[in-house]
Amino acid sequence: MRWLKAAVIIMGVMIVAMLVTIVVTIFRRMSAPRPAAPVAVEAPAVPGTPAQADVTLPAGFSLRQVTAAGGRIVLHLAAADGRESLMLIDPTTGKVALTIALHTAP
Repeated sequence: MRWLKAAVIIMGVMIVAMLVTIVVTIFRRMSAPRPAAPVAVEAPAVPGTPAQADVTLPAGFSLRQVTAAGGRIVLHLAAADGRESLMLIDPTTGKVALTIALHTAP
């Protein structure tokens, strides 16, 4: 009987402690300042990264968008006839790592 009483007391204390933790976490997240908009950060130069890289676009293609993904620079290219492709560039070498042609399903 003493063990049951002790177990109930310990579980009650644990429930109260968890409840306090949840309330404190919610309060901290609600009172934390939120940034108004994403901030552009200039990346520092990485040793071994070329200061300049020449990338030749395929004939007839124009650059639509540039993004970074998975440690690569992704160029979204579009042609006047509607063809699109993605060109992945390795920023450490400045070389084209992969070119992906995008096709629509019939």
